[in-house]
Amino acid sequence: MAELVPGKDRRREPRAQIARPVYVEPADPDGARFEEVHTTRDLSRSGFFFVTEKGSYRPGMQVHAIPSFGCLNLEYVGEVVRVEQLPEGGVGVAVRLLRVRDPIAGLRTAARSTFLTFSRADTSL
Repeated sequence: MAELVPGKDRRREPRAQIARPVYVEPADPDGARFEEVHTTRDLSRSGFFFVTEKGSYRPGMQVHAIPSFGCLNLEYVGEVVRVEQLPEGGVGVAVRLLRVRDPIAGLRTAARSTFLTFSRADTSL
């Protein structure tokens, strides 16, 4: 793994500071089981950044994520590329979107179903 240089921005695309709901759960079936709905701090076509209270994320970890884009909410396989302790509290998590996941294959949990309902209905966030 390449060493990160403090202050060097490695982004390939510009990020927009847009607050949109995002659903996240670990992709490893043998790992920790949890699901979260948070709000992005910024996003681009290939990734997003959000803040959580969970310390369960680590670089290289794969996640299933559904960023809310209004009527187009695809489920992605993503990779955690950065985890940082924030000075104001919480843990910042940067996720790179790798590919669209088969939306039929996933389990439908109460949190995921609720997220999908609200993300389709509310496009004014």
